[in-house]
Amino acid sequence: MLTLCLALWAGMAHAGAWPREEGTSFLSLGGNVALFDGATRPVHYDPTLYLEHGITPRLTFGIDGYAADAGTAGSLFAWIRLPWRPELEGDVWAVSTGLGVTLLPDGDREATGRLGLHWGRGLGNGWLALDAQGQLGVTRLSHQAKIEGTWGRELAPRWTGLIQAQAGYGLSGDIYAKTGGSLVWQASETLDLRLGLTRALTGDRGGGLTVESWWRF
Repeated sequence: MLTLCLALWAGMAHAGAWPREEGTSFLSLGGNVALFDGATRPVHYDPTLYLEHGITPRLTFGIDGYAADAGTAGSLFAWIRLPWRPELEGDVWAVSTGLGVTLLPDGDREATGRLGLHWGRGLGNGWLALDAQGQLGVTRLSHQAKIEGTWGRELAPRWTGLIQAQAGYGLSGDIYAKTGGSLVWQASETLDLRLGLTRALTGDRGGGLTVESWWRF
């Protein structure tokens, strides 16, 4: 179960609670390749980059970045993640902190700090996870926050299904929410491919077709 969680949840847009195994790395690249129903906000092409590496059995280092809202929003962060409350049975908790740069709506860029709280629980043939993150700019005090939930379930030996939901507020103070479903195919021991659909529940309520690759090395 832990192997399944490490292989799948660690590659989503935001870090999960499970630590990356010492000396191993994970790289994810993807985005929406097609849009429908006039999708611009909060769903657009949304390219993402996610890389993490296990420094020690407890310490995970990572880099993540994205662009959104037709290129008017985005960020790039370096971060570390550590277990929290490891004595609890059945639940996996972690905290993360990072520093990076955020693209503001007026085109300016601001140095930004980020804090996160992460929870996960393994199930008989899947897992549940929650990620909450908040960030604050160090000069103009721009701020945003979001929470994302994921339910993953093994469907067949090489196939996994994901259901996700995300809500938060952006740099302009706008409240947004979106949801999606995906299928993940294990193409090889080191490569998974994800195909999914994302639908905005706020804004223009448009959607996108997502393609993403997950590499383990």
